[in-house]
Amino acid sequence: MKKYIYFILFILLIALIVGFFVGSQNNENTSQAQSNSPLNTFKSAYQDIAWVNNVQKHLKILKTDLDSISSAANNSNYTALVAYAQQTVNDTQNAIQENDQYTVSSKLQDAQKEWGAALQDYNSAGQYLLQGANEAKNGTVGAENFQKAKTLSDSGTAHLEKASELAGIK
Repeated sequence: MKKYIYFILFILLIALIVGFFVGSQNNENTSQAQSNSPLNTFKSAYQDIAWVNNVQKHLKILKTDLDSISSAANNSNYTALVAYAQQTVNDTQNAIQENDQYTVSSKLQDAQKEWGAALQDYNSAGQYLLQGANEAKNGTVGAENFQKAKTLSDSGTAHLEKASELAGIK
């Protein structure tokens, strides 16, 4: 994961340098020069870096949640599964709210949208998993909710892969 962060930071640094030179050479009108000013380029790069750091933080949390869910499910520990599913719902909701606070450059906007879609899918998967685990804990099957959770989790993973691709991490 560290190599991806360094790669993203390297890409952002290149984008910052290119943006600086393009902005300083493109003086056709004042408003365009102001929008490409070094200060605006720096602010945009700062937001991009801050967003990438936030994604990295939440990926670690999400991985811990999913590992815990997997362990509880493999051991048929529905009490723990209820707790971990609720934790996933809480963590993804927090990540969604934080993601919405960032204004990233146009180069990362699609990646940010895909990350948000992944978080929403994982949040919904957590909600269905929570319902299924409660049903299983109470002696009913909960299979329908478990299947919905799996489908949404798979969709979240697809969005996560797309976000990674759009951010230049392959």
